[in-house]
Amino acid sequence: MFYSFFNNLFQSFILKTETYYLQNSFNASLRPTSLAAVIAKLDQLKSDDTVEKVTLGREVVLVNQQDQQEYRVELVYPPRHKPRAGRYSVISDLGVSLLGRSKGEYAEVNILGKPVLFMVKDIALSKK
Repeated sequence: MFYSFFNNLFQSFILKTETYYLQNSFNASLRPTSLAAVIAKLDQLKSDDTVEKVTLGREVVLVNQQDQQEYRVELVYPPRHKPRAGRYSVISDLGVSLLGRSKGEYAEVNILGKPVLFMVKDIALSKK
């Protein structure tokens, strides 16, 4: 029982730490080649007016494959990055991994050196 209590406490701490990191990670240190790739991907997706791919202004429902928790996020330009409001920059770790994904695809984000897998459950135009 003692072990179970501390194990649950530790798992809760890990989940909260991962959530904090995800909400506060802002990958401002992208290498120029990585940043150029993000810009090229955005340019390519700009001409695609369907809602089938994750890009700027799309509301995305994600499912964390580790704990099955759902998240609703919107990809935005860096100045509008407000994770607590569900808005993530396209150059954040999460934004880079989601960009261009389709419904049903998986995106992997490294959180504190550990890969976390998200599935894109739904994509819609942002209502904001």
